[in-house]
Amino acid sequence: MISTFNLASVYVANVIGAFLLIILMATNVWRLRERSEENRCLMVMMVLAFTNCLIDPVSYSLDGHPGALNRFLVTFGNAWLYIALMMAAEFWVHFVEVHLNGSISKRHLWTLKAFVIVGAALMVVNFFVPIVFEVDANNVYHRKSLFFYYVAVDYLFMMDSLVSYLHSKYRGGSLKFFPIWVYILPVFAGGVAQTLFYGVSVSYVSLAVAVAGVLASLQNERIFRDSLTGLYNRAYLDYLLKKYSRRKKNLVSGIMLDLNDFKRINDEFGHAVGDEALINAASILKKVVGELGLVIRYAGDEFIIFVNSQDDAVIEDVMNRARTALRKFNEVSGAVYVLSAAMGSCKLDFSEMRVDAFINEIDRRMYEEKRDYYAENISMDRRKR
Repeated sequence: MISTFNLASVYVANVIGAFLLIILMATNVWRLRERSEENRCLMVMMVLAFTNCLIDPVSYSLDGHPGALNRFLVTFGNAWLYIALMMAAEFWVHFVEVHLNGSISKRHLWTLKAFVIVGAALMVVNFFVPIVFEVDANNVYHRKSLFFYYVAVDYLFMMDSLVSYLHSKYRGGSLKFFPIWVYILPVFAGGVAQTLFYGVSVSYVSLAVAVAGVLASLQNERIFRDSLTGLYNRAYLDYLLKKYSRRKKNLVSGIMLDLNDFKRINDEFGHAVGDEALINAASILKKVVGELGLVIRYAGDEFIIFVNSQDDAVIEDVMNRARTALRKFNEVSGAVYVLSAAMGSCKLDFSEMRVDAFINEIDRRMYEEKRDYYAENISMDRRKR
């Protein structure tokens, strides 16, 4: 039987993909040890891509070779490849939502999972009635009609991530940036090549290249990230304000937020607990702001929220939701400390104010609320100690 594929090229592509993923895992151990939702998604994607780079050449090697064991390996190997690629696409969408907006809604998450569950169910049926692919009497693999379900789901998930990104960009304006094309372009190109030309095996090395692009982009972002909370840092604030200062008109507002009585948390419970409080506050604020803007750790226990709106109702809603989220944390967390914050807002208008005037204004308005807080809790006023 004449092969419809070049086995050497299959091995070369997948070996390159596997080695690339090994290098990525080895050079990103420091990142992957951080138990964040983003890192979990990236780790799952890398593991899935790596296993596919190992299983794919085995499936090709055994294709057309007689024997019950070979038939079993070809069948289960190809079944895994279908499901794993779909799962990798699911975790990519999950990553995009969390990275840009702080979280993914349960409805969105379970919609993704529903497609994966259907795909898994179809694969179970395929073991008995070939509807996705068939391994014939000669142990040769053939695509069947429902092969295109998995192709469609992979591209649907890719489009989902792109829509989520564009929606986030629209809601967050130029506050939001992430080069989503570093993932979409290689995965799209590899998927098209493998769908149109049977025997071409580039999907999994394309996924490895895409993950490498994502990790490189995240590494570049670390310049602008606070190492403790993962929020944007003072360097990004300077970059952002310089960019806005060159524009005549900006539809952006800033909210200065300062944690109440944070010094007492450090003094009574230690800096480790203080760091935990900052991390929890950062996580809460990031989820509250979501796609509307971003959160910056300004200094110590001070944060600046940028909102892509100058609508008073939107600004007030963000502040109220932040207060509510902090209050709910106190009710359910069981932490030894209580989180609350003073806030002050100001619309960004560099036609009438300079950068330092904008910062001073949101700081002044925040301290007006801070004074009210300490007036009610005078024994805790750190400025009286």
